[in-house]
Amino acid sequence: MRGSRRRVDEEEGLSLVELLVAMFIFGIVMLIFTQTLASIQSAVVHQDNLARTNDQARLALEQLDREIRSGNVLYDPSTESDPYYMVRVYTQSNSPTLGGYSCVLWKIDDEGQLLTRYWPEGDATEATDWRVAATGIVNKELGVHAFALDADPLKGGRTLDVTLRVNEDYDDHPGSTFELTQALTGRNTSYGYPVSVCNDTPI
Repeated sequence: MRGSRRRVDEEEGLSLVELLVAMFIFGIVMLIFTQTLASIQSAVVHQDNLARTNDQARLALEQLDREIRSGNVLYDPSTESDPYYMVRVYTQSNSPTLGGYSCVLWKIDDEGQLLTRYWPEGDATEATDWRVAATGIVNKELGVHAFALDADPLKGGRTLDVTLRVNEDYDDHPGSTFELTQALTGRNTSYGYPVSVCNDTPI
């Protein structure tokens, strides 16, 4: 009989206090795990957004490079309506699209978007809609010029210096800002072409 009673005593469960302590510890562990998981997910999303915006900016820069290399007239960004944040090119690279040479306008808007549109020479009424080439461009926020002609007189106004500061989430991650810089040179720029050919800039 005594042996049976000893076995019953040994099989007693947790007391209420022990159960509450165990639940409290388990709750803390789950809270830490959830916060860690959320932090990891946030970091992954941030890195994914950063990579995407950087890729967009690189592709936009490649397109601008093609247009300038095939350009006949490169306009001075300092004389645009939004100086150093807009650039115009009279280029041959878009001729299959419009059936002839075309005028191209690039600009950075106040929302950090790099936009582009083009139109046939002398007819701005046929301009395409603005197309978003890249987002997360923070040049205006940082006061950094995006487009400027190289001042070297030996280059004859044929080289455009481009600087793009890229960060999709600058407010929360200013240290993640990435800079793309490139000097783009027109091969045929201003060789006998009138500089007024793309003066009819669409609104």
